[in-house]
Amino acid sequence: MKVSQTIEKKLPGRPKEASGEELLRYEGLWVDTFRGLRDGNPEGETEIAAVPSLFIKRSGAGQEQLYIEGFGKPPRVIRQQKFSTTPDELRTWRSRVQKEHDQFEEAMLNPAPVRIKVAAIPSESRLWAALKRAETATQVRRIYSQSKIWLKPRLEFPNGRFIEYWPFRRILYKGAEAFCRAKLDPRYPGRDQRKSGDYRRVEYLARVMAGLTVRLAPSTAVEMLRKMKHAEQCICWRCLMQIAPRYPISLARFLAEGNWFR
Repeated sequence: MKVSQTIEKKLPGRPKEASGEELLRYEGLWVDTFRGLRDGNPEGETEIAAVPSLFIKRSGAGQEQLYIEGFGKPPRVIRQQKFSTTPDELRTWRSRVQKEHDQFEEAMLNPAPVRIKVAAIPSESRLWAALKRAETATQVRRIYSQSKIWLKPRLEFPNGRFIEYWPFRRILYKGAEAFCRAKLDPRYPGRDQRKSGDYRRVEYLARVMAGLTVRLAPSTAVEMLRKMKHAEQCICWRCLMQIAPRYPISLARFLAEGNWFR
């Protein structure tokens, strides 16, 4: 059975022509969402740039001081010696200030890489199982609303503030009916009981949701992504992970072996 081409009309806004690059990007984001819903993320490490954050020069009571904050380091306070009034003492102090300032600027322009620990993020495997079983839009929307982590569009802070960090996730709620219909397509690997079968479902549903995100019919999105060619110089998320279609290993096998971006 072919998915109805009218599904996308139920989403808000006027349809637009989606680029393959945009579709591919959302495929990766939805793979991350559904894989995380199923498996969560283990504790790990990542490398970031150690950019210093603050350089302040203060004056008062005949004495200057520097306040310097560096990434992952306690703040440093460097004080001018009291009663430093001779020309040599003032030159020495100015030279020290200039040296500290130059080092701060260099660290800003060329920050050193540092490795930091990344906390584990639990799965919501119960919701993943429910999402696979869902047959109605109401059920999908209930699952979406129950999620505390992987289907939430907002990154929330203890002070009540938030950032709309994953706005694309709202499409699951809006396109819940289309999501259910897409699972009726013969291409959906709903009965695959192999170890990699659940990850084939992750891939298929990610393609469905990528299509809905850019206002393409699910069947069209699935076919576009399945047939997409990747040039040798391609640096998309699939090629960076060295998986199909450019490389022999499938996404399902890659995920089944516990691999993913961290």
